[in-house]
Amino acid sequence: MKNTVKALLVSVLMLFSVAIQAAEDQHAALKKMISKTFPGVEVSAFKESVIPNVLEFNMGAQVLYVTKDGRHLFQGNIYDLVSQKNITEESEKMARKATLDEFGEKNTLVYKAKKQKHFITVFTDIDCPYCRKLHDEVEQYLDQNISVRYMFLPFKGQKSLEKSVSVWCAKNPQQAMTEAKKGKQITSASCDNPIQKHMQLGREFGIRGTPAIVLDSGEMVPGYRPAKDVIKMLNAK
Repeated sequence: MKNTVKALLVSVLMLFSVAIQAAEDQHAALKKMISKTFPGVEVSAFKESVIPNVLEFNMGAQVLYVTKDGRHLFQGNIYDLVSQKNITEESEKMARKATLDEFGEKNTLVYKAKKQKHFITVFTDIDCPYCRKLHDEVEQYLDQNISVRYMFLPFKGQKSLEKSVSVWCAKNPQQAMTEAKKGKQITSASCDNPIQKHMQLGREFGIRGTPAIVLDSGEMVPGYRPAKDVIKMLNAK
């Protein structure tokens, strides 16, 4: 009896090992196909999606799906109509959070709360009117122990890019940012800066307009929202 049970266990383990190897081979082939179509883009590991025979993966912080036969690749939101949840957004939220955690606060322009409970990451263009409106409310965030971390997305062209670099490289970047947001002339400056990395992250996050706010949970809030609304969202987490 013992020998029979042992033989069954060995057989199960062998089948499990074969299945794992087959899945790894399949995933390697899929990654090769996707990388050929999108050269230079990093493709994450695959995992089963909520749809049968469809795998989920990340390119940057964006979630995509591919059929197991490698024939069809698609991007879009999958909703669970029973739980009323956006399955894709939940995955992208985790990816954004992980990406921003890895990027680090030191690579952002920070208005730091004295007793930080939460923080928001704001993708901004200095010359964007609604970005300026958001900046006028920074003190409201700080009063609620919420830090504001800025990343630059100079969508409005070369002059906006030059202003962004000058703000980052200023002796007092926070003061320079506030003056630039008010339309004041700031001293031109240059130095090593992460603004190209900010722009790359913006592309990875699929941001097409500013401001774009990312909560510390990774949730994306596109466009301008009054500070009181964003604060309410943060405190509800």
